[in-house]
Amino acid sequence: MSIVLAALATTALLRASPASYPGTWASNLDYPPEAIRLSQRGTASFLVLVSPQGKVASCYITQSSGVPELDKRTCVLLSVRASFKPAADENGQPVYDTYKGSINWRHMDRPNRSLAPKPELDDTDFELQVAKLPNGLQQQRVVVIVRMDTSGRVAYCEHHPQTAASPQLAAVACAQAKAGYVSITKDAADQPISVIRSLHILFKAAAG
Repeated sequence: MSIVLAALATTALLRASPASYPGTWASNLDYPPEAIRLSQRGTASFLVLVSPQGKVASCYITQSSGVPELDKRTCVLLSVRASFKPAADENGQPVYDTYKGSINWRHMDRPNRSLAPKPELDDTDFELQVAKLPNGLQQQRVVVIVRMDTSGRVAYCEHHPQTAASPQLAAVACAQAKAGYVSITKDAADQPISVIRSLHILFKAAAG
């Protein structure tokens, strides 16, 4: 299948970003007493759904710390303290977004020590094989920003402004994402929503 490469438009989609310093979201003062007594520790990875108002609409643990109470405390703290600058769609309207991170629960003698969440990189969403890549590369990772509609399909797509991939590769990634990528996001009421997110595409050059 041949794909016509085209330059992408100036960035229009805007991802949600922390409106408050993440270091204020959790500290050792929030450590569950029972977890301290039992010397329990671990890293809780999370995903929060950010509402168009910049609030945490829902929180999910994507990888457990191994301690249920630490997992629970992670989402409780994020729901209460985390705030964001809302995402915006291609028309500048506020829209849902997601934010990934992790809290490394390690209790020390410093009660005010921050447990600032660390942003987490997304995994590869899908792979594309091409005849060849620029500069003789065997593979290249491309990141695009998309707006998924309520049916879970890509309604709008553009090159991520902070990635080094060429606009031409991003255009191919967007075309393929619109053609076949589907992922439905739901709110806390289990209703499908339109959401901004990043897609990570791994391009691989054909062998030989």
